[in-house]
Amino acid sequence: MRAAREALSSAQSYGIVVTGARDIGKGAFQTALVRSLAPDMYAQTLRSTMGGTETPYGALAPFLARLPDDALENPAATMRGILELLSADAAGRRAVIALETPGGLDELSTATLVNLMTTGTAKVVVVANRTSDLPQDFHWMLTEGRIREIQLDLLPEDKTEEVLGEVLGGIVPRTVARMLHAMAHGNPELLYRIMSDFLQTSQLRSTDGVWTLSEDAETRRSREIDDVVRSRVERESPEVQTVIEALACARRLPLERITSVFGVDVVSVMDEAGLIAVEENENHSVSLSDPVMEEVVRGWLSIPRRRELRAKIIGNQEPSLASLGVVELLGYAAWTRECQTPLAPSHAVAAAGAALRLHDPHFALDCLEDVPRSTATWATVQLLRAYAYLALGLPVQAHLLLEQVTEEELESIGPVAYAHFVEAMAAVKRSTPGRDGEVAAVFEEARARLLVNSGLSEAADDEVRNARSVLDLAEFADAVYRGDHARVIERLEAAAAGTPGGDDELRLRSACLLMQAQVVVGREDEALATLHRISSELAGPAGTSRVRQDFVSRGFDVLLFNGHWRQAVALVRSAGFETVPSLRFAGAHYEFASGLALVYAGRGSDAISPLLAAIAQLEQGNVRATLGCAYAATAFAFAQQGDSAAARTYLDRLEGWSAPTSYSLRSSTEFCADMARRWIGERGASQRLVEAAQADIAAGRWTMAGIRLVGATVESGSEELALLEEVCAHRQGALADIGRRLARGTRLRELQDLVTASDLAAGLELDTLESRCTAVALDIARDTGDVRAARILQARLDRLTGLVEVLPVVPQSLGPLLTAREREVAVLAARGESNRTIAEEMGLSVRTVEGHLYQVFSKLGITSRAELAGLL
Repeated sequence: MRAAREALSSAQSYGIVVTGARDIGKGAFQTALVRSLAPDMYAQTLRSTMGGTETPYGALAPFLARLPDDALENPAATMRGILELLSADAAGRRAVIALETPGGLDELSTATLVNLMTTGTAKVVVVANRTSDLPQDFHWMLTEGRIREIQLDLLPEDKTEEVLGEVLGGIVPRTVARMLHAMAHGNPELLYRIMSDFLQTSQLRSTDGVWTLSEDAETRRSREIDDVVRSRVERESPEVQTVIEALACARRLPLERITSVFGVDVVSVMDEAGLIAVEENENHSVSLSDPVMEEVVRGWLSIPRRRELRAKIIGNQEPSLASLGVVELLGYAAWTRECQTPLAPSHAVAAAGAALRLHDPHFALDCLEDVPRSTATWATVQLLRAYAYLALGLPVQAHLLLEQVTEEELESIGPVAYAHFVEAMAAVKRSTPGRDGEVAAVFEEARARLLVNSGLSEAADDEVRNARSVLDLAEFADAVYRGDHARVIERLEAAAAGTPGGDDELRLRSACLLMQAQVVVGREDEALATLHRISSELAGPAGTSRVRQDFVSRGFDVLLFNGHWRQAVALVRSAGFETVPSLRFAGAHYEFASGLALVYAGRGSDAISPLLAAIAQLEQGNVRATLGCAYAATAFAFAQQGDSAAARTYLDRLEGWSAPTSYSLRSSTEFCADMARRWIGERGASQRLVEAAQADIAAGRWTMAGIRLVGATVESGSEELALLEEVCAHRQGALADIGRRLARGTRLRELQDLVTASDLAAGLELDTLESRCTAVALDIARDTGDVRAARILQARLDRLTGLVEVLPVVPQSLGPLLTAREREVAVLAARGESNRTIAEEMGLSVRTVEGHLYQVFSKLGITSRAELAGLL
């Protein structure tokens, strides 16, 4: 808007052309621009409603209707009459003509508009999809810069988040902004209409200042959008409309299939009009270029029409699974479900598995809804359903589904499939209240069954060996879930190394567990090395979606417990949640992870928004395992800000929460809660941190013990500091070095250790930890009379005070103080006054002034008046 107004106000400009994709809002922009010009400029909006270019002066009909008959005798008189009318209407103001439909301009309208511009009578605001749509006479003006192009682009995700924050106020979670961006496909006009519609229907609502979307928000569309799409589609030929409907239903089809059914000519016309997009893959898949058109058209088609199109394109035969990619498979499954036609069991199972990998458990359940019970496949069907219910936070239902599988159905599946079933059963029992104690028996029974069946079945040795590897992996995951990392770490190292001919996916999943175990038991550097090794293989065939999910969730702990909090946040943000269902499913966890990383980094003020966003979304759903940690982290974030009342509010919420959860979440919950209580001065919090650290030490979890002790030793004595130093001796990495130097420097009053610890913390951008090391070092420097070090440390602490809202440690030693007379002399000297001037002003001798300045310089550890000016 600013660029457009600047161009129109320039004396050298003839006007502007507003370009952009279809339905991006060019007309709305032009209307807003015209309104903003009043009353300083006179604007006349013209709409060329005549078809083609055959009607003379078609775009200027409003002017022709007002001209006298003699002005219509010849083109020169008509042009002169239009110029006079426009000048009279403008009444001395600058005139602007806004032209909405330049594509159908006739020659006389074009010539008149060019004359208006070149004579300075009026400037023109033209709307076009692209500059090539303009009449030829306009092109030289564009080339010479007399007409400026104002291009409207799609909104990027970060800009969408910024816009929504400004419009709505409060906290707009990043994932909510991304969902709205995905729904509007970056189109600002659609974003505005969708947001307005959602606000009116309360599908977008504010809870405690946080904006959230209702469960079915993405399935509804504004009537205005529906009308816009309908008018666009109805302008096309019947043949093109049929292809649009077919692609809307199928989502994506091979180019060969489209051309064989509808003909090459129709597809070529659509390609030239920009209605379709053709991918450069093996099948040259074709889809509608406008996703909004696809969704809206699909919404208005009746079930008989969907079935008719399905029969026309694919007939009564199911496409082979080998010919379908993931997108094609999900599109085919959705189309079949929308036709209320049962999916073949093989296609239903494959589509459900793909939907779960893309974080869409609801669609996975839809695909499996009509699958008949069969001995050979029922265990797999129930397994997929159980994972879907587990993802939705419904472990009781998931457990019931797995329990319904009979012995006969289990015996009918192969050893590897059975091992995966046991893996799911263990995960479900861990998440089901009251069932956690049954997991060990599940593994014991499974190993006994494999041992017996390996001699009775016809399964190959490799298959039995892979089944045992799956069971091993399930037991490793169970041990890590419980915090028993030290017990399985040697076996994990062997599994992560792999064996010739072994399953690479199992090897990488074992490596993901290994790096999490390594970072917990104090082998932080090794954990980082394992993380980098896994990341180098993610792009290969072994980097399946399951491996990538494990890598993100477990790699987050590795980076966080190494102090690399920025990389931890970046890892979560790169997890690839692109679709609305995946954002809805994983959005709360994404916000939570970002907030937790910021809290651990001591940046409570930055952490509050994502944590509140996570809580609002977690409370709206059924997933409770993460909610307690979100409460604790939010309490800690408010405590870091010095807001004790808000911190206590979330600690109270934590008291009312309970759910089965992993050691990783449980330990973070306890740590954040105890740190919040210690920060706001609650008695016993430091002791609880020490006791929890001792339990970690007993289990070999040296890293978490060290993190707890760093928090506990703010107020503790030399015994706890000695314990922290001992714990850090069992660890690796920069955080261990910081903890060791902090403990030794504080306990033995070693200034250099504390300065080094402060430097290391600064390198990791851990401002709160840096401020603690600096404050303790400043006390020691002052107490020992090291004035130069004290001056440097004070300047450092002053800088950190602007970053850390509440210092965890405040310097206690006042250091060398200036007397009142010394301060008076110092202030005058800092202003640049000479010793003689100071002596005359204060009634002292020059020698006395020199003596006072000597004491000032000595106490402050400086040698020049320039340095003095910087201190006073």
